[in-house]
Amino acid sequence: MLFNKFSAVLVSLIVCTNVFAQYENSFFDNDKYEHSIDSSHMLVHVDQMSYFRNAEYLSQIDKGSTYIGFQILPYVQYSFNEKAQIYGGFNMRYDFGNPEIKSIEPYFKFTYEGVLKHNIVFGSLNGTLQHKMIEPLYDYEKVITDRFEQGLQITKPGKVLTYDAWIDWHDMIYDKDTKNERFVAGYNVYLNPIHNAKNKLSLNAQGMTVHSAGEIDVNSTPNSVEYNFAYGLEYTHFFNEHTNLFVAGHAAFYEDRSNDKVHGIIDGVGQLGVLRLTHKEYQFVLNYWDSYQFQAPWGEQLYHSVGNKSFPVIHNYRKMIGARVGYEVTIGKHLVFLNRLGFNYNVQPNKVDVTMENYLRWHFTSGKRKLNLG
Repeated sequence: MLFNKFSAVLVSLIVCTNVFAQYENSFFDNDKYEHSIDSSHMLVHVDQMSYFRNAEYLSQIDKGSTYIGFQILPYVQYSFNEKAQIYGGFNMRYDFGNPEIKSIEPYFKFTYEGVLKHNIVFGSLNGTLQHKMIEPLYDYEKVITDRFEQGLQITKPGKVLTYDAWIDWHDMIYDKDTKNERFVAGYNVYLNPIHNAKNKLSLNAQGMTVHSAGEIDVNSTPNSVEYNFAYGLEYTHFFNEHTNLFVAGHAAFYEDRSNDKVHGIIDGVGQLGVLRLTHKEYQFVLNYWDSYQFQAPWGEQLYHSVGNKSFPVIHNYRKMIGARVGYEVTIGKHLVFLNRLGFNYNVQPNKVDVTMENYLRWHFTSGKRKLNLG
């Protein structure tokens, strides 16, 4: 009887409150191994991430993708004082099977902590999956294809109220360029009325704007501005330090305010439902998604009504059910392996998508050394 009541409550949560959850992604945090150091000291960091991600999509929206290779990020950290740190280096990406290096990008970041209880990042942001956006709004693959945003970020840590606001200047243009400039602005706000050792309840609001335009370019592509935003309720119950259950609900929205609609869609709406159980190194995730004419220029394409496989055909209604399992294990000091397997069933049409992922991340930090720059 007790089990039946629990099951009924659980089903009601999933069906009626648009339950949201997804993988816990702290493995990918850009500043996972960074910390403030003493004034006038320097550290050398080397961050390396290998990846093997294969997405076999049979549904009508996304073609799928395969990425096999690694990124390596050597950089130096210098501390002005306990609040102000500066980082500089470069990030290189190499995909196996390609005789050329895929990309080399400069890595520069200035951080200042405690400005009216806020933290500021200028340069290479602590972003991508670290923004903790829901997958329909932020593409999971960007941790490989577009790992470091560049711009300005303001975050507020705290127990009751936390938020993250940023602008990513994604595409710069100059006089007579043949492309539009593009920037992305976003926010993610959490209000936690309950936050203790056993329970956490959070009210969440998040959104993104992707704007493509330009006044000095010679590109004939029309200007565009697209909005995504989502509202939700999240709840976590901590059974003990090794096990927790996460349940939440989000409704996601899309609006295209461009004169010429990017995909021929004015607006759309979606509901994402997932239940996540974390036990020691394992994550077990069940998810449900339904939507009408939903798009997100920075989101995971699998949730769209128009994708790179279906364009320009619009699939107005989408319904998907998914199951995932993840395993993360620490092999050595700052050496972590992550394995994930996901299945996604498209209710209409009757198709299954499969995602297989393996990541290995290693971070080296030297001993700190004092520099006399005076």
